[in-house]
Amino acid sequence: MTLSELHKWRKQVPFYIFALCTLLGIVAAAKTLADVKSYSEIIVPCAAALAFFYVGLGIGARVWRREIDAHVGEWIREGLFGMIPADLAVTRAEMEAPLRREALGDLTGVFWEAVEENDVLRSQKEHFYSNGAVYSTAIDVFVICGFAGLAYLIAFLLTGERGFAWLSGVLVLIAVASRAFVVPSKRARHLDLCDEQLKLMRREQSAFVAERFRQIILNLRSRPVPRLG
Repeated sequence: MTLSELHKWRKQVPFYIFALCTLLGIVAAAKTLADVKSYSEIIVPCAAALAFFYVGLGIGARVWRREIDAHVGEWIREGLFGMIPADLAVTRAEMEAPLRREALGDLTGVFWEAVEENDVLRSQKEHFYSNGAVYSTAIDVFVICGFAGLAYLIAFLLTGERGFAWLSGVLVLIAVASRAFVVPSKRARHLDLCDEQLKLMRREQSAFVAERFRQIILNLRSRPVPRLG
């Protein structure tokens, strides 16, 4: 699977998860063909609307960003800042100031530019994205299945249909398993791949990265300091 195909598949994953939860709900509750029709008319439109809201409002993307910032982002930032030329004498206090916040996007851009410029680094990119796709999908499973489990529990309380109760329990277990086992596993793999990329970059593209980082830091330092009030 190419990176473009992987990216396209990743964008469709939430819809697949919602579709599966919908199908399971209909199967769990329906006893006759008439039940299938009745439940389909209720569950399918609701699930379709929720799926589009989930993707359209970027709910999964926000949860993914929080996960990366909390567990991976700081490690990556420290790795990037460690590649800033030592003679610039960038201090910790300076990195905690606006320089750190403004520079991060530019430094990350240089990271990916360096990856694209080198065949060895580019060859590792697919593994990084493949793991990231599974990692973010595990988060989608946690969020969507957890929400669907709660929704089917409410449906059980309103209708008394035991099939909804059983399905609610199964979906909640899937959500918990994804969060407790798959997410940590893929997070650890993501960190390992980041480490591999940074080590390869120091070996393969250190001069390129150092020069670009130097330009970014000097450019930011040359800007006038804004006055308060």
